[in-house]
Amino acid sequence: MPPASRPALALLALLLGAAAPPPPEAERAVPGGRDGFVSDGAGGCWLWIGGLGAETRDLTATWTGSCPDGPAEGEGRAVTSWREAGREKQMIYEGPLRRGKAEGTGRLSHYEAGELRVQEEGAYREDRFTGGRFSVPAAGLVYEGGWFLSGPHGQGRLSINGKTFEGKWELGCLRAGNAWIAFTRAPQSCDSPAT
Repeated sequence: MPPASRPALALLALLLGAAAPPPPEAERAVPGGRDGFVSDGAGGCWLWIGGLGAETRDLTATWTGSCPDGPAEGEGRAVTSWREAGREKQMIYEGPLRRGKAEGTGRLSHYEAGELRVQEEGAYREDRFTGGRFSVPAAGLVYEGGWFLSGPHGQGRLSINGKTFEGKWELGCLRAGNAWIAFTRAPQSCDSPAT
């Protein structure tokens, strides 16, 4: 190989192996404040995260897929870990990401102290779960159906401890005769459509 080619190859290898720059300050996650990006420590890929408490410490993230422009892109596995109030917490997302956010069909598992607490499996849009299967294993709870923001919405079925409630949910509430079945919100709030 001619000597002039070696520096060009070295430069190309350096550029290909370079980590992505960190996300802009205004788009970074702030525990207890705003949702935003956190950087993968190895490749510098950006992963979107939200809902972190103000007590969050030791936040780390990893991504197995690509990140051509900073935000994670395509199929992969994202693992985000942190400590909050002295407890180890972790979220594992398996599926496609677009611009660092869950998009398409995937699975998100929430762990606390190594124990699976909540799992969502189904459709995601703009990093929000929009429907599929939502489970809380320790409570024996499984919901299957539509989802909007933070609760059941649209046709769905909730099963808990051998009982099943099925029908058209409205923002976490299901009318059952003269009463409400509520999931992810207080039953008293079901009478108020503004909630």
